[in-house]
Amino acid sequence: MTESSSDDASSSSPARGAHPIHSWQSDEIDSLNSPVGVVGTLLSAFVFACLFTYTLAHYRSWDGIAAFVLSVLLALLGALAVVPYSLTNSAGRAGLGQRIFMWGGGAVLAGLELSAAVLGDATFSMAALIGMVAALVIPSFGEILAIGAAAEESY
Repeated sequence: MTESSSDDASSSSPARGAHPIHSWQSDEIDSLNSPVGVVGTLLSAFVFACLFTYTLAHYRSWDGIAAFVLSVLLALLGALAVVPYSLTNSAGRAGLGQRIFMWGGGAVLAGLELSAAVLGDATFSMAALIGMVAALVIPSFGEILAIGAAAEESY
């Protein structure tokens, strides 16, 4: 009787048709975060602007145009606070200062929404709660944007 032996070198190689995962594939998946981060940041800033306008116009009795202009300016500032962190993260040198600035801007917007809703004779409303959450979602999407920007730069 003859014994047959298997080739040890062929058993350690991957099976036919199997493809190893390359590092560029994971970067490609991470780069999808960039459009999600941009769209999410802009949409959450838009939601914040709408709800802050509602809070100022209905609970603070502001003129509609003045409330709208202030809300849009604050939402733009909140969305622009994301830019320094994502730019420095894409360059590979993101520091703690940019992250604190981004999250601090979201916290300030949430605090303004809270103070506009509860100061004086106003009562806390669901619109104020959603506006506070939207203000904190802006830097959350900024984190997603920074991950995507860092993945795109590594190509």
